[in-house]
Amino acid sequence: MSQETAEVRALVEAAYGALNADDLEGFLALVAEDVEFTSMVAEAEGTTFRGHDGVRSWWETVPGAFQDPRWEVLEVRGSPARGVTTFRMTGTLGGVPVAQTMWQAVTAHDGKATWWGFFRSEAEALEAVGLSE
Repeated sequence: MSQETAEVRALVEAAYGALNADDLEGFLALVAEDVEFTSMVAEAEGTTFRGHDGVRSWWETVPGAFQDPRWEVLEVRGSPARGVTTFRMTGTLGGVPVAQTMWQAVTAHDGKATWWGFFRSEAEALEAVGLSE
């Protein structure tokens, strides 16, 4: 693993670790104040979340909606400035077990996420951050 990939992997692992620990403050420490992102769960409403208030709203809406959510990082590709993570999310929603593999494209600056989006395919995520072949 290259040093660049190791740096982005460290950010990703810390972020998903905070999600798994239900540590909102730890998660916010990894996110730029002016972050902007989308969520597949909230996409039907066309919601774009902005800033730390947006992160808090997403935290209540998405991870907060699931019982016992778990986020497992499967693969990380990219550099400290942009990358793609393959992950699996499991949990229970309304009494129904849910398991979904997704791809997350991320841009970062100074070790903090500045933008991210969730995608249904690796190709879409790679294209979103200019890493497609």
